Amino acid sequence: MKKLPIKIKIVILFSMLMAAVVSAALFVLLSVGEQMVVSATQNDLMNTVAESRADIEYEHGALDFDDDLKYYENGVSLSVYNEAGQLLYGRQPGGLTPSEWPLSHAEMRVAGAPPRSYYVYDMEYLQDGYGVLWVRGVLPTEGTDTAFAALMRLAAVILPLLIVVGAAGSYLVASGALRPIRRIADTAEEITAGGDLSKRIALGDGKDEIYSLAATFDRMLERLQAAFDKEHQFTSDASHELRTPVSVIISQCEYALDGADSREELRAAAKSVLEEARRMSALIAHLLSFARADKGDADIHRETVNLSELARGVAEQAAEAAADKKITVEAAIEDGLIVSGDETLLIRMMWNLLENSVKYGRQGGAAKFSLRGENGSVIGEIRDNGVGVAAEHIGKIWERFYRVDASRSGGGFGLGLPMVKYIAEAHGGGVSAQSEPGAGSVFAFRLPRKKDSVPFISPSSWPGKL
Repeated sequence: MKKLPIKIKIVILFSMLMAAVVSAALFVLLSVGEQMVVSATQNDLMNTVAESRADIEYEHGALDFDDDLKYYENGVSLSVYNEAGQLLYGRQPGGLTPSEWPLSHAEMRVAGAPPRSYYVYDMEYLQDGYGVLWVRGVLPTEGTDTAFAALMRLAAVILPLLIVVGAAGSYLVASGALRPIRRIADTAEEITAGGDLSKRIALGDGKDEIYSLAATFDRMLERLQAAFDKEHQFTSDASHELRTPVSVIISQCEYALDGADSREELRAAAKSVLEEARRMSALIAHLLSFARADKGDADIHRETVNLSELARGVAEQAAEAAADKKITVEAAIEDGLIVSGDETLLIRMMWNLLENSVKYGRQGGAAKFSLRGENGSVIGEIRDNGVGVAAEHIGKIWERFYRVDASRSGGGFGLGLPMVKYIAEAHGGGVSAQSEPGAGSVFAFRLPRKKDSVPFISPSSWPGKL
């Protein structure tokens, strides 16, 4: 059985169950049918005997047997006896005389043995003017046996027929029920053979378990495809970002070895190599951070952190960095905002947002940093009046290596905002962004406040509209 297909197993098991049920049903029907045939036969015998009384009269000192009284009627042999058991009318088949089978009122008996057996029924009554009379009815049991044999032959035909019909029906039902599973298996085989994760089972609408399973597989395939696409994009972008500094390092080294004529040129080449090496080191550090985060191995040292104090320090550093562009950093920070988290990562999160705001801010503009407590959470907002981000890009800025305009990326890798998103979510919070080209942007983060049980609110409900 283990090597048989599920469809065949279902057919075999269903056929066995059908055979058992049908056999039990036919056994009951045959038993009941036999009883009904016997009962009907005996009722016919009793009715024939009872009706014969009306055809016997006593007139002018003698018994008169009406012509309607036939000693053989409906298979029943009738005979009439006096009180002493002497035959007055009819025949005595099979030697069923009162001397051998005494008269017994209203008692159904079986005399003889198959194949020559009979039902015997006697009735006693008082005939006016004459006295006691007995009417005996005798009926062969062959009719009953014949009817039961017919039922047996019918059962012998019906039982195999029902089993065959049941097996065919179970095969059709099993084929229909297992067809979606075959489709799931075929899709999996096609994906395995061709590596095309874009294929879907697509069973359509359905409410049973198989349709739910297929829908779950489709969702899993979508996530796998998204993960592979993301990994492919990540690898491509990382390779592209590393290619540029490597090319610069190679060209500068070649120049230093073959073309540099003075100490100053060698120093310039070495400086360029150092800058690109540091750029590569920073990129590799980012990639390692994201790799650990993707594997769930990120090293987060949680402790009680006064986020208000950290935010003021970050704002001061950002104000110094923004001085060259004459951008003013304004801070409105509420006191005593305590969170549980990694101090280094939280500083990095706020610094990346402020740095991003300064990098894309207008000359002589302003970056406003606010931090407040609300509904058991800490909300931070960084507003600027810089170049802004178009609507088609706003949903992608949290993706790794994504840059709205590489020509004005300021030397970045497109990893700052994805790192902000990772840090916020790793601390049980989230991020949001709103922007309008030419009017500026507002970036916001939300973190759960320490020892506060208010549930996290979706970023879609955050404040921060321009």
